[in-house]
Amino acid sequence: MIFSNAKGLLTILIMKVKNIPAPPVAFTPKENTLLKSIALGLGCEDIRKLLDLNDEAYAVLCEDLFMKLGVSNHYTAVNTAFKKKYIDRKEFCSEDIKSIALKFAHDRVEKLKQSDQDSKYLLWNLYDILLEFHLKLENYTDKKNPTEAGL
Repeated sequence: MIFSNAKGLLTILIMKVKNIPAPPVAFTPKENTLLKSIALGLGCEDIRKLLDLNDEAYAVLCEDLFMKLGVSNHYTAVNTAFKKKYIDRKEFCSEDIKSIALKFAHDRVEKLKQSDQDSKYLLWNLYDILLEFHLKLENYTDKKNPTEAGL
């Protein structure tokens, strides 16, 4: 197994030196779940539980994924996968935005729980909450990028 990993890594290095585009990567279902879970910000322990893996199996899975992407760590795996369009924007966003979204959802979930109305009312209530979140997110990005906001 070590020899095959070294051979694959050598092939990637040769292709980079010669500027040969790398072929599309085929991920196993577990590698795909691992990559998307890392992109969503899950920690190693949570991913191990999700995939029902022990420490050694998790390390091997990470090593295989990193080798396929030509990277050496979780951060660059996600960035590379995003740049090569192996994952899309909804699966990859900054930790700040994830944090804002989770806090916002947590703060508003009670509003939906308390509603004893029909489904149309709930739908409009959810729509209002989504609009409110959209505005909050726009305000956050405007504050973070004042030049883009015209300030």
